[in-house]
Amino acid sequence: MVLALSITIAPAGALFDAKASGAGPWVIVVPPWRSADLIAEKAGAHLIGPTEAPLGHLVAASDPGAAGRLSDAGAWAVVDAATVTAFCGVY
Repeated sequence: MVLALSITIAPAGALFDAKASGAGPWVIVVPPWRSADLIAEKAGAHLIGPTEAPLGHLVAASDPGAAGRLSDAGAWAVVDAATVTAFCGVY
């Protein structure tokens, strides 16, 4: 059980520790009781992409400072989309 949790939690911890540094797009993790649309709007960003995960959403903005505002608006994590792609792989 400990091994299974370690294998699951360690990569997720490394991913959430990678802060957004670029001009986007970003992946934001939003609590299920919050609206990703409202968080993005509050930060001056917008949702992009044809699909979204239950907690993760792809967002973009013309202002690179929006990454910091996404966290302030209520996103649990804001990570460069390229980082997530490198972590998950390309399909």
